[in-house]
Amino acid sequence: MPKKSLKTLAVAGLLLFVMLVAGCGGGSNAKRITGLEPDGVVKTFVDAAQNSKMKEAGLYISPASSGNAKTVVKFLTGDSGLAQLKKSNVMSVKQAAREGNYAVVVATLQEQDTFNFTVKPVGLEKIKGEWYIVDFDQIYNDAKYQALEKLLNSI
Repeated sequence: MPKKSLKTLAVAGLLLFVMLVAGCGGGSNAKRITGLEPDGVVKTFVDAAQNSKMKEAGLYISPASSGNAKTVVKFLTGDSGLAQLKKSNVMSVKQAAREGNYAVVVATLQEQDTFNFTVKPVGLEKIKGEWYIVDFDQIYNDAKYQALEKLLNSI
């Protein structure tokens, strides 16, 4: 089997595993930390994802995006997903914009043992007093998120 096919198969398998773990219910002791500001939500999500605690990470994803924790990880890291996130150091997470119930946080990641940096904006929505990460594709496809889309475009 060619090396590229093996790599593609491994990435697909990892994404399937993340989907299964994020989608499974019951029996989890995962608890959401309440009262976090938008940057705290992103930091907590990244920490949980880096430690393979996908149920815990999923608690910080908006209910409308809850089946897409893998998509948020993919967005933060590019196409390689969780494996890439685990090989990255979070250099900073800062709130860049906020308006009403929407906020944008910018996460700066450095790939370990390299000088490669990735800067990613993350959109969040405040629901019942708590901030949740919104799937990036959903922001641009759902009219509900026009205000969040404007914040992202302003950065």
